[in-house]
Amino acid sequence: MKSPAPEPVPHVFAETPGHLIRLLYQRHNAVWHDTVGDSITPTQFAILNTVYAAGPLTQHEISVRIRTDTSTMAQSASVLERKNLVRRTVNPADKRERRIALTRNGRREYAELLLKADEVQRILFSALHPDGHAAALAVLRDLAGVHADPEEGQV
Repeated sequence: MKSPAPEPVPHVFAETPGHLIRLLYQRHNAVWHDTVGDSITPTQFAILNTVYAAGPLTQHEISVRIRTDTSTMAQSASVLERKNLVRRTVNPADKRERRIALTRNGRREYAELLLKADEVQRILFSALHPDGHAAALAVLRDLAGVHADPEEGQV
């Protein structure tokens, strides 16, 4: 005779990574909106940051560095181009690919956005003792399944 199945035990959401990650994502979005505004998304900022740091790159190279899918990359780059923050040109080495470079306006806007993005990070980490920042980043990278690439300076 089979013994009855055990009663399911409900999750305690304060102890489930997925729930906590969702809450952190919501908090990040709220802090980003309050600090940076809604004129640029975190993904668009990541594109500007990558091109500022590395110089002109192909859309594919940027999407690999910021770990976003190619359709999100293309859509975000298109928005940045309409805002005159980047210039997209056909890659002479591969006519199917676009190269992205910052415009003069993009460099100026990036400098202003960088200060605001730094403030977002400061606000998010304000819940931690400064000695815990590196450990928190390491845990977040592990949970996300990504590791820093020292050559690219990107995650």
